[in-house]
Order: sequence, then C-alpha cells, then structure tokens
Amino acid sequence: MMAMRMMTAVIVAAMMVGCSLAPDYQRPRQEIPSSWAETESPQDSEKDVRTALSLDWWRRFDDEALNRLVVQALARNRDIEQGLARVDSARAALIAARGELFPTVGAEGSGARSRSSRDTSASFGMAEELGLLERRVSRIDGGPAGMIGAPPRTGSLWSGTVQAVWELDFWGKYRNSASAAREALLSAEETQRALALSVAGQVCSAYFDLLNYDAQLALTERTLAVRQEYAALYEKQFAGGAISELDILNVRTQVDTLKDSLAQVRAKREQAEAALLLLTGASPQDIYAGRAERGLALETFPAIPQLPAGVPSELLTRRPDIASAEAALRAANLRVGVARAAFFPSISLTGSLGTESTELDGLFKGASSTWSFGGTVDIPLLTFGRTLGAVRQSEAAVRAAAAAYEQSVQRAFRDIRNALAIQRGMAESTASLEQAAERMAKAAELARKRYAEGYSPYLDVLEAERTLYSTQMQLVDRRAAGLAAIAQVCVVLGGGW
Repeated sequence: MMAMRMMTAVIVAAMMVGCSLAPDYQRPRQEIPSSWAETESPQDSEKDVRTALSLDWWRRFDDEALNRLVVQALARNRDIEQGLARVDSARAALIAARGELFPTVGAEGSGARSRSSRDTSASFGMAEELGLLERRVSRIDGGPAGMIGAPPRTGSLWSGTVQAVWELDFWGKYRNSASAAREALLSAEETQRALALSVAGQVCSAYFDLLNYDAQLALTERTLAVRQEYAALYEKQFAGGAISELDILNVRTQVDTLKDSLAQVRAKREQAEAALLLLTGASPQDIYAGRAERGLALETFPAIPQLPAGVPSELLTRRPDIASAEAALRAANLRVGVARAAFFPSISLTGSLGTESTELDGLFKGASSTWSFGGTVDIPLLTFGRTLGAVRQSEAAVRAAAAAYEQSVQRAFRDIRNALAIQRGMAESTASLEQAAERMAKAAELARKRYAEGYSPYLDVLEAERTLYSTQMQLVDRRAAGLAAIAQVCVVLGGGW
C-alpha cells in the first residue's frame, strides 16, 4: 500500500509539472482588404451575407434535376469517398496519439513442465555423493541407510502477471503529438469540405455545359432544317435557270457546313454527358450508355441575383481550403515541441502484480503473490546531430506550412477577383449578344427578301445567315457560361454569399 501511494504521488506530480516546448502559435499577418467595394459599410454587408448564406448554394438555380445530381455526386463520387477515407485515417491517428498519454497495460500468463538431465545437473551429482557418503557411514556404524536422495527430475512452474509501463510526459511530447494529430484531423475534415464544395461546383458547371450542347444541338438542327427547305427551293430555281451555279454551290456548301457542325455538337454533348455521369458516381454501364437527367432549359433559367457590393473579406474564413491550411500550420507548430522534447530525459514508471506457483491450483493462494514497481530514466547524451536535425526539420516544416497558408489566402483573393470578373463579363456579353441576335435575325430576313426581289446577291444572304447562326451559338454558350460563373462565385466564396 505504501508503494502504491508513492507511485500515485509521483504520477500526480508529473501531471502537474508537465510543460510544453512547442512555440506559441501566431497566425501569419497579411494585408487583407476589408471589402470588395466601398459602396456599403462592412458591418451592413456582413450582416446581409450571414443571413443569406446557405450551404445548399446550388438550390439558388431552382432546378430540381440539378439538385438531385449534386446530391448524388456528394453521396457517390469516388473522389469524395477517398477524401472520407483520409478523414477516417486522420481520426484513427488521433486516437493512437491520445493513447500515448496513458500507461501501457498488459497481461502475461505462462505455464511449463520440464525434465532435467541427471548427467548435466549439479544438484543430482551432489545428491548422489551425499547419499553415497551416508551409506558408507551407515555401514561403519551398522545403522540404517541415509534418506538423502536426488531431487525430482521433473517439475512445473505456473505464473500470471499484469504489467504497466508509463512514460511521464514532463516535456509535453505526447500532449503536443496528440494536439498535432487533432489539428491534422481538422485539416483533413476541411480538405474534405473543400473537395465536396469543388465537386458540387464541377457538377453545376458540367450540367450547364451539357445544357449548352443540348441547346446548340437543337439550334443547329432547327437551322439545318430551315436551310434544307431553302436549299430545296433553290434547287428548283437552279433547275429552272432562275439562279446561277455559284449560288446553288453556296447553298449546298452552307448545308454541308451545318451538317458538320451538327456532328461536332453531338460528339461534344456525348463527352459532356459522360463527364457529368462520372462526377455523380454513376456505374460504368451508365457512364458508357446512360443519360443524365435534365431539368430546365438553358434559356428558361430564372434571373440569378448579382453579388452584392461590399462583401467583407472576413467571408474568406468560410473557405475550407484556408481553414485546412491553417490547421496544418498549427499541427506543424506543435510538432516542433515534439522534436524538442527529445533533448530532455525521458522518465518511465513500471509496475507489475502477479502470482507464481509450481502447482496450477496454487496460483491464487496468498503465498504465491508477487509484485514489483520501479522507474527508469533515459538521458540522451550524444545523438550526433539526430535530435538537432529533427528539430530543424520540424521548424522548416512550420515555415513551409506558413507559406502554404499565406498562399492559400492569396489564391482565394485571386479566385474571387477572377470569378467576379468572369461573372460580370458573362452578364454583359449575354446582354449584348441577345440584342445582336435579334438584329441579325431581322438582317437575315431582310437579306432573303432583297435576294428574292433581285436587289442583292446571294452572298449577302449567306453572310447574314452565317452571322445569325454564329451569334445564336455564341449566345447559348454565354448563357451557360454565365450560369457556370455564378456557381464558381459560390464556390470561391466558400459556399455562397
């Protein structure tokens, strides 16, 4: 009991005097703008942002098919599944690191029965000599033979022991290691969030890309049907000598060119559909021959609200990639303390409690009990640079992690600036192309009338129709790109605004 009290006192003292050799963590300072614009106060903007932010940011497009596709991707995408496995691995590493803070307790039992050699055993030889001596004495004295004989050649030994070993964490080695594992887990979780955010954005972009080719295919088919009707009419006119061979060759070339465009759009749509199905985690059979679900047509999407002015830069704290980089930096900072602890002695306590007997049924009798306790001190004297090298390596890892964190913040602001510029550019381009398409439709109709009345050559009709088709195709592409730009702004802002 006295020994147990002493051991308990030592353990409590060790827990109270333990320290940490890790440097104090400080977030790297950077010059961060308070807002994207000066039209609103940061306080008002932040309030609006926090109330409007939604994790299901893709639902702002009001397309149920898109909502289902994103949910499927978040549940079945293989990249996300790999990320979840990495999170589970980091969580297991944390459990293992925390286990180092506690004693290692083990139990051991053994049983053996042995037979000794008469020739090689000194006890047998001594017993035989004593026995021979007693027999000689008994002959001289005329008394009975002596009772000394050889010890038994066979014997048994049974034992059971519970042992405990605990290295006292005076220098915070294991506490820092556990804290670093916790930060590594946080980093893995934030990386997983960033991956899920990215996959959702990719699904939106791939969906809008697919709708883009659907619309281009429909436009090309309609245009080809109209051109073929005109071509049939012009063929009759050419047969009757009403138009020249140059005009009919231009008409035929225009139809062939549209057929080529139709084939290209069909191929691109197949590729876009396969890309979307892959993102949603579809089966190989569905990826090869399946069809992705569609919802709204491209031109029927509701007007998407623009990003409000004065979005505070504090919103960047919502970006999971930045949170992941900072958690990795904190973990690297804690590992410096783990490396520094190797300079100092390690103190371990050991103890055991058990029983030992030559008879199996005697293991649990009072006379068979055994116990021991003690301690060891391991003092590093000469490591020939190994410990110092490990410390310097951990300090270099901190600098690298700090640079990675700063770079993640820089990239975030670059991404937001680019995304906002693309969003504004796509909105302005779409508005301009809508007006241009309306004007070119009128111009093509006018060119056909003037050609039919003989006021202009067919080249004017050909040029007007080419320009109209090209403008309409560009308009479809800009509409899809504008929706994808909205999705990208949501992604770079960490999930919405």
